[in-house]
Amino acid sequence: MTSRLLERIEAQIAAAADPVRRACWRAQRAIYLARQGSHDAVVAEVQAIRDTFGTRPQAEVTAWVSLAEAVNSFYSHPGPQALDRLKRAQALARAIGHVELQALCAAWLAHLEFNANRMETMVQHAAEALRLATPEHHAALARASLVVADAYHFAGRFDRAKDWYAAVRRHALAEGDDAMISAMLHNVAALRVNRVHLADSFGEVRSDELQRAEMETDSVESYDFGIGTLSLKSFVPLLRAQLLAVKRRFGEAILILDAVDQEPDFLPRREAQFRAERAWCRANIGDFELARGDIERARQCLAVASDADDLAATHSRVASTLRMLGDLETAEAHERSSREELRLHKEEQDSLLALVGAHFPMCPSSGQ
Repeated sequence: MTSRLLERIEAQIAAAADPVRRACWRAQRAIYLARQGSHDAVVAEVQAIRDTFGTRPQAEVTAWVSLAEAVNSFYSHPGPQALDRLKRAQALARAIGHVELQALCAAWLAHLEFNANRMETMVQHAAEALRLATPEHHAALARASLVVADAYHFAGRFDRAKDWYAAVRRHALAEGDDAMISAMLHNVAALRVNRVHLADSFGEVRSDELQRAEMETDSVESYDFGIGTLSLKSFVPLLRAQLLAVKRRFGEAILILDAVDQEPDFLPRREAQFRAERAWCRANIGDFELARGDIERARQCLAVASDADDLAATHSRVASTLRMLGDLETAEAHERSSREELRLHKEEQDSLLALVGAHFPMCPSSGQ
C-alpha cells in the first residue's frame, strides 16, 4: 500500500526546481523512511543530500537533515545521538526562524523525553509544539498529541487519552501518514499489554482487559503488514508472547521469545524482563535447567535502568520462578522488591496525571 504522504513528498521533490527546496523535501522523505524502518535508505539519502552541497552547507537543509538523522537513530540505535541531533535541528530551526520545523522538532523532543521518563521536559516540549503548530501542521500536531495521549494512558487514564488519540488519527488521516497511524496503534497496544502483564504478575488480570489487549495487538500486526512497516518489528512478537504467557500457553510463548532473542535490534534495557518472562514460562513446563540460566541472567540485568512498572513485573516473575526452583529465600527478596516497585509505579502515575492534567486538561480539537 502506497502512502499518500510519501506520494505527496515524491511529487514535491519532482517539482522542485530550487536545490534547497528539493533537498528539504528529500530530507522529509528520509524522515518518513526512518519511521518505516528503512534505515539504510535513510543513510544513503542523507549522504546524497550532503554531497549536493559539498563544503557549503545550507542552514535549512542541515536542520532537516539533522532531524532525519535523529529520527533514524531513534528507531535504529536508540541513545543519546538521537537527542543530540534533534537538539541541533531545533537550534538551527530557531536560528533561521523556521516555525514549522521548530514545532516538529519540539514534538519529537517530547516523544524522546517521554520515552526517557523525563516528564517535566516532555511537557515543556509538547506544549511548545502545540503552541507553535498551525492547524494545518498535521505532522507536529499528530506527534505532540500522541505524546499527551500516551502520557494519560500510562497514567492509567485511557478515558482522558481517547480524545488525544482521536486527534492523532485525524491529523494522520489528513496528512495521509500511515506510519503515524501505525505508531499510535503500537503505543496503544503496548501500553494495554503492559498493564495486563503487570496485573497478571500480581494475580489481578481481568478477562476483558486481556481480550482488548489481544484485539489491539492483532490490529497492529495487520496494519503493519498492510503498509510494510519494519521499524518496530520486534515489539509485536514480544507483546504476543506476553499475552500467551498470561493465557498460560507457555510453549507457544517460548517459541516466540526464542525467535526474538535472535533479533539484532533487541533492546538491552528490556533484557531483564525478557529473560524473567522466558524463565517463568520454562519453569512452568518443567524445563528447570534452562529456566535457571535465564533467571540468573535476568537478575544480572536488573541493574540496567528501567521503568518501575517493568521492574515490578520482572521482580514478580523472578520471584515466582525462584519458588518453582526451590530458592524460597531469594524469591521472597524479589517479592518485596516487586511490591516496592509497584508502589513507586503508582506514585509515578499519580504524579504524571497531575502534571499532564495541569498543562493539557483537554484536547484542543475535542470539541469539549
